[in-house]
Amino acid sequence: MRITLNLASRPFFELRPLFMRLRILAALLVLLVVVLLGLLRDAEDKAARAEAAVHIWTLKTQALQREWQQDEVLMREPVNAATLDRSQFLNELFTQKSFSWTTALMDLELVLPQGVQVISIEPQMTKEGLVQVRLRINGPRDKAVQLVENLEKSPHFLDPRVAGETADIQGQNRAGFRPTMSATTDVNVDILAEFNAGDLASKDVTAEEKKSGTHATRTGSSGVKTLRGTPSHATGGAR
Repeated sequence: MRITLNLASRPFFELRPLFMRLRILAALLVLLVVVLLGLLRDAEDKAARAEAAVHIWTLKTQALQREWQQDEVLMREPVNAATLDRSQFLNELFTQKSFSWTTALMDLELVLPQGVQVISIEPQMTKEGLVQVRLRINGPRDKAVQLVENLEKSPHFLDPRVAGETADIQGQNRAGFRPTMSATTDVNVDILAEFNAGDLASKDVTAEEKKSGTHATRTGSSGVKTLRGTPSHATGGAR
């Protein structure tokens, strides 16, 4: 039998596998650094292109603004002032014509809860050229909330929101009076919504609706509207 004796003062370790693992790990780290540098370079290139595009569009915007200002100065000259005023008047008139009383009142006929009275309907023109309708209603607070929810489902009253709310309680103007609000408290609520005439703006009221008396009509030049037999005063310049 052959016996092998190790006479070394330190035990023997095979370091070759360890060095191999370290070489592989170093190669992977180098590869990861190369990939990250490539991604960083690509992101810098995209950022540079985006910045160049923004700079180009900024220059174009500034050029258009200068051109717009020059056109405004030209149109405000005494010779062209009358034409500018007339064009602004016609643009406002055309925008006001986009509001349809028939469509608005027919839609309110469907979404108005029982017990809620429309006090006024006031169409207004926004700076963007859109028609904004201010509804002032009176009724129980829970019914007013229900009306806003119904208007959110309407295709003609877009983005309805409450602009103001006051309690309709006797003596509320007395000093030190603090009304208690509940779901059944009568309130006056102002509701704002953008108006979209849609397809109904070009349709006339049918003969059946006229016979049944459920359609909304305008009476005379006073601007009084009729909605389910409940009078409401419509204000504003649009008709």
